[in-house]
Amino acid sequence: MSPHRLATIAAIFSLLSGGAGLIAPAAMAGVVGLTLDPTGVALVRLACASYIGYAALNWFARGVTDGGAWRGIVIGNAVAWAAGTVVTVLAMASGLGDARLLGIVAVQLLFTLLWSAAAFDRSPARSAAAPSR
Repeated sequence: MSPHRLATIAAIFSLLSGGAGLIAPAAMAGVVGLTLDPTGVALVRLACASYIGYAALNWFARGVTDGGAWRGIVIGNAVAWAAGTVVTVLAMASGLGDARLLGIVAVQLLFTLLWSAAAFDRSPARSAAAPSR
Protein backbone atom coordinates (compact mmCIF):
# COMPACT_ATOMS: atom_id res chain seq x y z
CA MET A 1 0.00 0.00 0.00
CA SER A 2 1.36 3.40 -0.91
CA PRO A 3 2.08 5.83 1.93
CA HIS A 4 -0.36 8.26 0.30
CA ARG A 5 -3.22 5.75 0.48
CA LEU A 6 -2.20 4.73 4.00
CA ALA A 7 -2.23 8.40 5.03
CA THR A 8 -5.79 8.74 3.70
CA ILE A 9 -7.01 5.65 5.57
CA ALA A 10 -5.20 6.65 8.76
CA ALA A 11 -6.60 10.19 8.55
CA ILE A 12 -10.17 8.96 8.26
CA PHE A 13 -9.77 6.38 11.04
CA SER A 14 -8.06 8.90 13.33
CA LEU A 15 -10.71 11.54 12.70
CA LEU A 16 -13.58 9.14 13.43
CA SER A 17 -12.07 7.58 16.55
CA GLY A 18 -10.58 10.83 17.85
CA GLY A 19 -13.81 12.71 17.23
CA ALA A 20 -15.86 10.08 19.03
CA GLY A 21 -13.51 10.20 21.98
CA LEU A 22 -13.71 13.98 22.19
CA ILE A 23 -17.49 13.97 22.06
CA ALA A 24 -18.26 10.92 24.21
CA PRO A 25 -15.17 9.67 26.07
CA ALA A 26 -17.07 7.78 28.78
CA ALA A 27 -19.19 5.96 26.21
CA MET A 28 -16.12 5.00 24.18
CA ALA A 29 -14.36 3.71 27.28
CA GLY A 30 -17.45 1.78 28.27
CA VAL A 31 -17.28 -0.17 25.00
CA VAL A 32 -14.08 -1.86 26.23
CA GLY A 33 -15.17 -2.25 29.84
CA LEU A 34 -13.65 0.89 31.33
CA THR A 35 -15.30 3.36 33.68
CA LEU A 36 -13.86 6.86 33.71
CA ASP A 37 -13.65 9.36 36.53
CA PRO A 38 -13.27 13.05 35.62
CA THR A 39 -9.49 12.67 35.33
CA GLY A 40 -9.94 9.72 32.97
CA VAL A 41 -12.37 11.72 30.84
CA ALA A 42 -9.82 14.53 30.54
CA LEU A 43 -7.02 12.11 29.64
CA VAL A 44 -9.12 10.34 27.00
CA ARG A 45 -9.99 13.71 25.49
CA LEU A 46 -6.30 14.66 25.48
CA ALA A 47 -5.38 11.43 23.70
CA CYS A 48 -8.24 11.87 21.22
CA ALA A 49 -7.15 15.44 20.52
CA SER A 50 -3.82 14.02 19.35
CA TYR A 51 -5.71 11.60 17.07
CA ILE A 52 -7.42 14.63 15.52
CA GLY A 53 -3.96 16.14 15.01
CA TYR A 54 -2.72 12.96 13.31
CA ALA A 55 -5.84 13.00 11.14
CA ALA A 56 -5.05 16.54 9.98
CA LEU A 57 -1.36 15.74 9.48
CA ASN A 58 -2.08 12.66 7.40
CA TRP A 59 -4.92 14.23 5.41
CA PHE A 60 -2.85 17.22 4.36
CA ALA A 61 0.28 15.09 3.81
CA ARG A 62 -1.40 13.11 1.04
CA GLY A 63 -0.15 15.55 -1.57
CA VAL A 64 3.42 15.79 -0.27
CA THR A 65 5.93 14.85 -2.95
CA ASP A 66 9.22 15.35 -1.10
CA GLY A 67 10.78 12.02 -0.13
CA GLY A 68 12.42 13.39 3.01
CA ALA A 69 9.15 14.85 4.22
CA TRP A 70 7.39 11.54 3.57
CA ARG A 71 10.05 9.70 5.54
CA GLY A 72 9.38 11.94 8.55
CA ILE A 73 5.62 11.54 8.22
CA VAL A 74 5.86 7.76 7.88
CA ILE A 75 8.32 7.27 10.75
CA GLY A 76 6.36 9.63 13.00
CA ASN A 77 3.20 7.65 12.38
CA ALA A 78 4.94 4.30 12.93
CA VAL A 79 6.38 5.49 16.26
CA ALA A 80 3.07 6.98 17.44
CA TRP A 81 1.08 3.83 16.60
CA ALA A 82 3.73 1.59 18.19
CA ALA A 83 3.77 3.67 21.37
CA GLY A 84 -0.03 3.56 21.52
CA THR A 85 0.06 -0.21 21.15
CA VAL A 86 2.52 -0.56 24.03
CA VAL A 87 0.46 1.74 26.27
CA THR A 88 -2.73 -0.21 25.53
CA VAL A 89 -1.07 -3.59 26.16
CA LEU A 90 0.37 -2.31 29.45
CA ALA A 91 -3.07 -1.05 30.46
CA MET A 92 -4.54 -4.48 29.74
CA ALA A 93 -1.72 -6.19 31.64
CA SER A 94 -2.50 -4.03 34.67
CA GLY A 95 -6.11 -5.24 34.61
CA LEU A 96 -7.79 -2.34 32.81
CA GLY A 97 -10.50 -3.01 30.25
CA ASP A 98 -11.79 -6.34 29.06
CA ALA A 99 -11.19 -8.67 26.11
CA ARG A 100 -12.78 -6.18 23.71
CA LEU A 101 -9.71 -4.01 24.23
CA LEU A 102 -7.85 -6.56 22.11
CA GLY A 103 -9.69 -5.11 19.10
CA ILE A 104 -8.05 -1.76 19.74
CA VAL A 105 -4.68 -3.47 20.14
CA ALA A 106 -5.22 -5.24 16.82
CA VAL A 107 -5.99 -1.96 15.01
CA GLN A 108 -3.01 -0.23 16.63
CA LEU A 109 -0.73 -3.12 15.71
CA LEU A 110 -2.03 -3.15 12.13
CA PHE A 111 -1.30 0.57 11.68
CA THR A 112 2.11 0.09 13.34
CA LEU A 113 2.98 -2.66 10.88
CA LEU A 114 1.67 -0.76 7.83
CA TRP A 115 3.53 2.44 8.70
CA SER A 116 6.68 0.46 9.60
CA ALA A 117 6.55 -1.38 6.27
CA ALA A 118 6.19 1.97 4.50
CA ALA A 119 9.21 3.28 6.42
CA PHE A 120 11.41 0.43 5.26
CA ASP A 121 10.11 0.20 1.69
CA ARG A 122 12.77 1.58 -0.63
CA SER A 123 11.23 0.53 -3.95
CA PRO A 124 11.29 3.23 -6.67
CA ALA A 125 7.51 3.02 -7.10
CA ARG A 126 6.95 3.90 -3.44
CA SER A 127 9.31 6.85 -3.45
CA ALA A 128 8.02 8.35 -6.68
CA ALA A 129 7.22 12.03 -6.48
CA ALA A 130 3.64 11.79 -7.74
CA PRO A 131 1.18 10.88 -4.99
CA SER A 132 -1.20 8.00 -5.69
CA ARG A 133 -4.65 8.44 -4.24
